[in-house]
Amino acid sequence: MNLLSPSPMISSFISLALFIGTLFSAPAQSDHVHEQGSKKKIIWLVEDKLENIDLLAKTSAETSTASYIENLIIQQLTQYNIKIERVTASRMNRVLQTKENACVANRASTPERREYSLFSDPQSFYLTHKLYRFDPKSALPKQLFNAEGEIKDLPKVFKLLPEKTIGLAQDVSFGNFLDQQIHKIKPENIYYRGGNKRVVALSSMLYKSRVDFVLALPVDITPNEAQEQLIEQYTIAGAPPYLIAHFNCSNSPLGQRVINDINDILAKVYKTKDYYQAHKKWFSDKQLADLQIFLAENFAEKHYINPTQ
Repeated sequence: MNLLSPSPMISSFISLALFIGTLFSAPAQSDHVHEQGSKKKIIWLVEDKLENIDLLAKTSAETSTASYIENLIIQQLTQYNIKIERVTASRMNRVLQTKENACVANRASTPERREYSLFSDPQSFYLTHKLYRFDPKSALPKQLFNAEGEIKDLPKVFKLLPEKTIGLAQDVSFGNFLDQQIHKIKPENIYYRGGNKRVVALSSMLYKSRVDFVLALPVDITPNEAQEQLIEQYTIAGAPPYLIAHFNCSNSPLGQRVINDINDILAKVYKTKDYYQAHKKWFSDKQLADLQIFLAENFAEKHYINPTQ
C-alpha cells in the first residue's frame, strides 16, 4: 500500500470539501464584480499634454495647483467607475457634447460651453493671461498703453504692428473677455500651437523669436535666470484679474449628479491647508492678499483660500 496516495474515500471527501469551499467563496467574488459593474461609468477626459502625464501621481499641493486638486477630487469620487481617457483639447468639446457621462477638469466657464455642459464651483484660481514679449529690440508704441501701463486693446497691437505674430494655444479658451479680443485679430497674425507639448513649445518659440508675442498664464511661463532678464509681460486692460478654473461635465442627469458630488467635496477641500498651499506657490504674498480681497468681494458667501486653516 502506497502511504503517499489517498484512499478513494479520502479523495471523495477532499473533492467535496473543495466543492463546498468554491461554492461559498464564489458569491463574495461575484459580489465584488457586481459592485464594480453597478457603479456608473464616468469618462474622465484629460488633455494629452506633457504636464498631465503623471496626473494621478500628483498627490502633493506643491506640484501643480489644478492637477493636484483634480487628482484629489478623482480619488474621492469612489461611487463612480472613472475611466481616464487622454484626448486633444478639440476632442474634449466634442465628447462633452455627445456623451452623457463625460467630465473634464481645469476649464474656463464660457457662455458657449455652458450651452452644452455643466460647471462646478471653482476648482482653482490663476493670475489672468499676460501678453509676453522676449528680448525686444525696441519699445512698443506708447499709444498702445493706458495710464496704468496696460495694453488698451489686444487687437490694436497687431493693427499698429501688422508684421508681428502672437503664439496661442490651440482649441483653448482664454476666458470670455480675451476670447472676444482674439477673435478680432487677423488670422495671419496668429500662430496656433497644439499637441502634447504645446505649453513648453509656445514659450520656446517666444525665446527663439519664432513668434513675437505669446498670450499665456503666468504659471505656464517659467523662464530660466538668463531669460527672465529679457522677458516683458503686459496686462490687457479690462481682462478679469483672475482666471477661474472649474470641473466641467456633460449636460445630463448623470453629469449633474457628478457636479453635485464634486461641489460637496470641494466645499471641504476649500477649508484645508493644502488648498491654500496649492495656490501660495504661484502667487507672491501681495498677489495672494489681492486674490483674497477679490474673493471676499465677489464670493462673500464662501471662503476659498484661507491661510489660517
